[in-house]
Amino acid sequence: MLKYMKYELKGTYRFMLAIILAALFATSSLQLYGKNLTNGNNLSEPSVFGGIFIGLMIFVVFGAFIATIFYLIGNFRKDLYEDRGYLTFTLPISGSQILGAKTIIALMWAALLVFSFITYNFILVGVLYGEDVINVIVEGLRFIANNNLNGVIIAGFLVAIFSVITILLLIYFSIALSRVSIGNKKIGGVWVVIFSILNSLIAYFSIRIGDLIPYYIDLTNFSIISESDFMRYFGYIESQVMGHGYNPGMVVSSSEMIAFNIGSLIFNVLTTVGIFLGTSYIIEKKVDL
Repeated sequence: MLKYMKYELKGTYRFMLAIILAALFATSSLQLYGKNLTNGNNLSEPSVFGGIFIGLMIFVVFGAFIATIFYLIGNFRKDLYEDRGYLTFTLPISGSQILGAKTIIALMWAALLVFSFITYNFILVGVLYGEDVINVIVEGLRFIANNNLNGVIIAGFLVAIFSVITILLLIYFSIALSRVSIGNKKIGGVWVVIFSILNSLIAYFSIRIGDLIPYYIDLTNFSIISESDFMRYFGYIESQVMGHGYNPGMVVSSSEMIAFNIGSLIFNVLTTVGIFLGTSYIIEKKVDL
């Protein structure tokens, strides 16, 4: 598996490094142009060409993130629909190892893009605007620490990672299922339809199971909260909003907690594991090269 991950890195690093550099170049251009427009506390209006330039650079930044998503999805699809699949699926590794390696590499590149973007902009802001802006950011971090918000942020971060993994695996499963269902015929975005249907079904059953198990787990300290305690915690106004129309399958957060319905949490974890195993089985046993 490690050798295959090395192979995946070798095959993706040129494109991904180019994407990261493009995003950093665009955000640098935006920040430098914004600095030139700033004169003390005054902010001058950009020219027509300046407005076009700003729009273009914003497009490049967002385009970099979108291109990353489609590239990582396309990288998996190529193994199923193009000649490179003959090499991939004849390697002496299991389907779960192939899928695990691709998932890890995809998450690694996505994390590297986000981390480099945030870190670079943090440093660039400090260089362009001096210590005052950095001090404001540092004070914000101190506020988070002093108000015991670390657990909320960490829990939210973990939930976000789990959500990304689930969606990525569901996309892989949809692509693999479309490859089996339509053979070697290249029919556009059939996998998109499959993904939309499966994603809707998972969301529906997550809600229904959440209705059957009215208990929540606070992910910041892993304590169990009943529905009545949950409603009292959020107060009268929030409980009126959540009422019977509230979706218990979704993560609910406040300034002090992140809660997830236990039934929905178990269902989503089992579903994600099932999707991983199902995709591994398809690419190992059902793909006809």
